[in-house]
Amino acid sequence: MVRESSDNQTILHETSHEGGPLAETVIDAIAEVTDSSSTEIEPLYESIDPDALEDLFGRQSEQRVPRRVEFVHKGFAVVVFRTGRVVIYEAG
Repeated sequence: MVRESSDNQTILHETSHEGGPLAETVIDAIAEVTDSSSTEIEPLYESIDPDALEDLFGRQSEQRVPRRVEFVHKGFAVVVFRTGRVVIYEAG
Protein backbone atom coordinates (compact mmCIF):
# COMPACT_ATOMS: atom_id res chain seq x y z
CA MET A 1 0.00 0.00 0.00
CA VAL A 2 1.55 3.28 -1.13
CA ARG A 3 -0.17 6.55 -0.31
CA GLU A 4 0.56 10.11 0.61
CA SER A 5 0.69 11.27 4.20
CA SER A 6 -0.42 14.70 5.30
CA ASP A 7 3.09 16.12 4.76
CA ASN A 8 3.36 14.69 1.22
CA GLN A 9 5.73 11.86 2.12
CA THR A 10 4.95 8.55 0.49
CA ILE A 11 3.82 5.94 3.01
CA LEU A 12 5.21 2.59 1.94
CA HIS A 13 3.81 0.53 4.81
CA GLU A 14 2.09 1.01 8.12
CA THR A 15 1.27 -1.38 10.88
CA SER A 16 0.30 -1.40 14.51
CA HIS A 17 2.53 -2.71 17.28
CA GLU A 18 0.50 -5.43 18.97
CA GLY A 19 2.99 -6.56 21.60
CA GLY A 20 6.36 -8.23 21.79
CA PRO A 21 9.52 -6.31 21.06
CA LEU A 22 8.90 -3.04 19.24
CA ALA A 23 12.13 -3.56 17.27
CA GLU A 24 10.64 -6.71 15.73
CA THR A 25 7.58 -4.76 14.58
CA VAL A 26 9.84 -2.19 12.90
CA ILE A 27 12.05 -4.84 11.24
CA ASP A 28 8.98 -6.78 10.07
CA ALA A 29 7.54 -3.60 8.53
CA ILE A 30 10.77 -2.90 6.63
CA ALA A 31 10.93 -6.53 5.51
CA GLU A 32 7.40 -6.16 4.14
CA VAL A 33 8.43 -3.11 2.11
CA THR A 34 11.58 -4.76 0.76
CA ASP A 35 9.83 -8.08 0.14
CA SER A 36 12.46 -9.91 2.14
CA SER A 37 12.73 -11.95 5.31
CA SER A 38 13.10 -10.09 8.59
CA THR A 39 16.35 -12.02 9.13
CA GLU A 40 17.78 -10.33 6.02
CA ILE A 41 17.28 -6.80 7.44
CA GLU A 42 20.18 -5.16 9.27
CA PRO A 43 19.70 -5.21 13.05
CA LEU A 44 17.91 -2.13 14.34
CA TYR A 45 20.80 -1.25 16.65
CA GLU A 46 22.69 -0.10 13.53
CA SER A 47 20.37 2.96 13.54
CA ILE A 48 18.82 3.30 16.99
CA ASP A 49 19.12 1.63 20.37
CA PRO A 50 16.21 -0.87 20.37
CA ASP A 51 16.24 -1.10 24.17
CA ALA A 52 15.89 2.68 24.48
CA LEU A 53 13.06 2.64 21.93
CA GLU A 54 11.30 -0.09 23.90
CA ASP A 55 11.88 1.85 27.11
CA LEU A 56 10.39 5.04 25.68
CA PHE A 57 7.19 3.45 24.43
CA GLY A 58 6.84 0.97 27.27
CA ARG A 59 6.29 3.65 29.89
CA GLN A 60 3.04 3.57 31.78
CA SER A 61 2.35 7.30 31.79
CA GLU A 62 1.54 8.82 28.41
CA GLN A 63 2.68 12.15 29.84
CA ARG A 64 6.28 10.95 29.57
CA VAL A 65 6.03 9.18 26.23
CA PRO A 66 6.89 11.27 23.17
CA ARG A 67 4.21 11.65 20.49
CA ARG A 68 6.54 10.00 18.01
CA VAL A 69 10.13 9.01 17.32
CA GLU A 70 11.63 9.25 13.85
CA PHE A 71 14.81 7.64 12.52
CA VAL A 72 16.26 6.22 9.31
CA HIS A 73 17.03 2.52 8.93
CA LYS A 74 18.23 0.70 5.82
CA GLY A 75 17.33 3.70 3.66
CA PHE A 76 13.80 4.06 4.99
CA ALA A 77 12.35 6.73 7.27
CA VAL A 78 10.66 5.07 10.24
CA VAL A 79 8.15 6.79 12.49
CA VAL A 80 6.91 5.14 15.68
CA PHE A 81 3.90 6.83 17.26
CA ARG A 82 2.81 6.78 20.90
CA THR A 83 -0.31 4.90 19.81
CA GLY A 84 1.79 1.96 18.58
CA ARG A 85 1.43 2.87 14.92
CA VAL A 86 4.61 2.22 12.91
CA VAL A 87 4.94 3.91 9.51
CA ILE A 88 7.63 3.36 6.89
CA TYR A 89 8.31 6.16 4.40
CA GLU A 90 10.74 6.68 1.58
CA ALA A 91 13.79 8.36 3.07
CA GLY A 92 14.31 11.62 1.42
